[in-house]
This record gives sequence, C-alpha cells and structure tokens, in this order.
Amino acid sequence: MVQAFFEYDQAPVSLEQLLELGLLYFHVDLDQHAEWETHPDLCRIRKERSYVSSDVVDLKRETVPKEKLASFFEEHLHDDEEIRFVLEGSGYFDVRDAENRWIRIQVVRNDLLVLPAGIYHRFALDDKGAIKVVRLFQEEPKWTAYNRVLPETDSRSARQAYVKQVLGPHCSAPSSSSSSSSSSSSTQVPAAVAAASSARNGIAYVIGDRAKSLAHYPHMRSVNGFLYVSGCSSRRADNTHIGAEQDPVSGEWKLDIVAQTEAVIKNIEAILAEAGATLADLVDLTVFLVDMKDYKGMNEAYNKYFDQDTGPTRTTVAVHQLPHPNLLIEIKAVAVAPSQ
Repeated sequence: MVQAFFEYDQAPVSLEQLLELGLLYFHVDLDQHAEWETHPDLCRIRKERSYVSSDVVDLKRETVPKEKLASFFEEHLHDDEEIRFVLEGSGYFDVRDAENRWIRIQVVRNDLLVLPAGIYHRFALDDKGAIKVVRLFQEEPKWTAYNRVLPETDSRSARQAYVKQVLGPHCSAPSSSSSSSSSSSSTQVPAAVAAASSARNGIAYVIGDRAKSLAHYPHMRSVNGFLYVSGCSSRRADNTHIGAEQDPVSGEWKLDIVAQTEAVIKNIEAILAEAGATLADLVDLTVFLVDMKDYKGMNEAYNKYFDQDTGPTRTTVAVHQLPHPNLLIEIKAVAVAPSQ
C-alpha cells in the first residue's frame, strides 16, 4: 500500500488528500495473478481509463547514467497523465500540494499511481536503488518533461487547466510587495505583510512571502521600541531549505552550515525590513546549533555581516534537534525599532 508524507515534517498524508490533488491510486495484487499483462484488475483499469499502450522500464542505480536519474529529479510536469505500475523494487514520487509543500509518495510492488497532467513533480530511487515499472499511455509511448525552471512552463495549457480545475482557489501564490511612504507617525504595514494585528503585546507581523510558521506565532512582533524576530532557519517559502541538497543518485543529503547561516541572516534581514529596520538595528541574537562542530563554519558566515564594535550581542547553544533533519542552525533575534 502506498505511503505518503509531507517532506518537511514527515506528517502523514492520506489517500483522500492525494485524491484532492488529482492523483489516483490502485492496488493491483501480482501475488494473486503474476502476469501483469493479463491481470484482470489491470485490464479493467486500462479499459476504463483508455490506456492503449505500455512499456516496461527497469531502473537501477548502478546501471542508469547519473544524468538520467538527475533529470527525473528535476521538478517538471507533463502534458499527459503519468501512470506507473510497480512490478519490482520501490521509489519516491514527490508532488506539491496547493500550498506548494512537497509531499513524498513511496511506491512499492503492486502500487499503481496516476499523476494528473500539469502537476509539478519529480522522481527518485530510494535507498534500495532499483525499481521496475510498467508505464501506461493513452496514446503511443512518450515521455516529454517540461522543467519548472523554464519561465514558459507555467503557461502550458496542461498546467493552466490543472491549476484551475484541481487547485482552484486553494492555490498558493507569493504575495506581491510594494513600497509606500507616509508622513504619519503611525506604524506602516507593508504590502508583503499578509496580516498585521495590534494587541496589548504590540504589533504582529505575518509576512506573506516568507516561509510560513509551523504553529500560531508571527514572524516578528514590535513592542515598546523593540522588534522580536521568531527563530529563523534557512527554510524557503516552498518548505525546501537553502544549504540542503539531495544527491538524486544516492539519495543522500549534503548539508552546508555556511550556506544555511547566510540564508538565516538574510531571512532575518528581510523580516526586519518590513518594519523599516536593518541588520544594523540588531541588539541581541541567540544561535541554536544542532552540532558544535559547525561552530567554525557558522562564524565564517556570521563574520561577513557583523563586526565586534557594532554587531549585536550573541549567545550560541547546542540543541538536540531542530524541526527538520536538514536544518543545522536557527537564530532568534531582537532589534531596536526605527523611530517613526
């Protein structure tokens, strides 16, 4: 049976949630009928969904060129359904939900997965390093991928139809930013702020184009002349991480403390900017490291942005873990709010 989970926090994803994204799943038991070509369940599915042709692909990490495996792991879409029935082995299909979060779907023997036309996805072998699948087609066999990095891919009719028919109003889009100026002494709420609310404990900034918080807390709060920035990591708005790259061949993650530290500082800088502050307004930082062996690398990146005379005070502590296994560092910040 197929298993799915959010890549960010490993929270399980149900078949119903996959169905809402337009995916279809079928269990075709080869242990009861070994010949896939004549399996009654598969024959029924092929007839109902007009799958008229097929081929078999056998992927093994030690025999398939690295460039080929890497191309499967590039985020892409197809103009037609992608249908895969697993005969042997296992692997991962990653798809994005309506909020642009990665969902990882593990497929094993007897799983038949249908990805709708226009959905962004990617594929990777798991640690077993091999999978044998039947590819089914509604026309002649073809595999044409349109990578997301290309600016024209979002405009393809298959993508437009998927967004309209499946994602609809739940589709996540980055908030646009615009600048405004005023001679008023009251606090200005920038356009990038998705929500700003004033309470007895100050003004909360929830910023639409930054990574969403994982619980009910703002990116930053302004009170009594100070700005308190919630702990920042290198997480992007799409829940991927700067400084964390996965090898599409081995599946192993390469984590870079320098890249992550710089990304954290830039995230803090962007959040402060919503209140008109800069890194020069910082007065105190608390750094959380998963491993003190990264202390030197963290300082290497940190010293590019601050000096001893004008930089903030800082405390660095080691913690057992952070919310995602790919995170090496998180920083919490306090800054002086600029005078209005």
